[in-house]
Amino acid sequence: MAESSEYSQQDAESELAQLRKRVAELEVESRRFRALVGSNVVSVQVYRADGLTAEVNSAYEKLWQVKAADVAEYNVLADPQIRAFGITPLVERVFNQGVAMHMPSIRYDPQETESISAGQAAWVASAMAPVVDPAGQVQEVIHIHLPVGELMQSEEELREQNRRLEEAVRVRTAELESKLALIGSQQQAIRDLSVPVLQLWTRVLALPLIGHIDADRGKLMLESLLRAVTESRAECVLIDVTGVPEVDVEAIAYLRDAIRATGLLGSRCMLVGISPTMAESLVALDVPLERVPTFATLQDGLREALTMTSRALRT
Repeated sequence: MAESSEYSQQDAESELAQLRKRVAELEVESRRFRALVGSNVVSVQVYRADGLTAEVNSAYEKLWQVKAADVAEYNVLADPQIRAFGITPLVERVFNQGVAMHMPSIRYDPQETESISAGQAAWVASAMAPVVDPAGQVQEVIHIHLPVGELMQSEEELREQNRRLEEAVRVRTAELESKLALIGSQQQAIRDLSVPVLQLWTRVLALPLIGHIDADRGKLMLESLLRAVTESRAECVLIDVTGVPEVDVEAIAYLRDAIRATGLLGSRCMLVGISPTMAESLVALDVPLERVPTFATLQDGLREALTMTSRALRT
């Protein structure tokens, strides 16, 4: 009996020591919680299991500019603003499943909530943590709000700056595209004017050339001339080289190609405006132009062309 009594006393002392240890641990946890709730820095709101507000701290009142009495009837599970933000499913998960959740940043306005009708709006990021009993049932939910107004304002300013920049880029791009289109049309007009094909008479065309004949002008000259001969069914083409100061082997090659190509289309070419200097250049380059009629002036060439076409019409 003595041994049994001594064992019971030791067991009671051990159990008492464990209880004291547990109480000490709870006191630490309580102090931590009260330090958080009592803080004037972090906004804390405590909900009952049904979603109604049970407690708020001074930081909450400062953040939202409300008193604890103003939010006594507030129920987070029935808040239409929370539902409009699409956060209600996350909140319900905290209350129903006992899972802690981070909430997305929102701009919340207490005055738009019917059960509050006071306070001021603020951008906040928040998190919810459930308080559960040993059976895993949610007893309370702690809601912590962190103001992020300055950050959100900076992001909004950055988005606005990006929007203005994108708009400026769009406007500038449109201006540049318009200018490029204008330049393109001007360049096309210049190209067309550089090798104009003129209809002097029925089935008589003239191709006045001015300046040096390079690769680009030579190609354009051939394309424009063949197109005009085909469309007008010209029988005679006067290639006027009055405005060409000098010719080289490359220029002569382009002229020869133009003469041959028009000949294949049934049209005859004449070179008009041959100056003494050009005549010397043609002789020096040993250009075979025996079969190509040449004339000193455009008038002489036109006279011959009209004679040729009139004979063709009579026959």
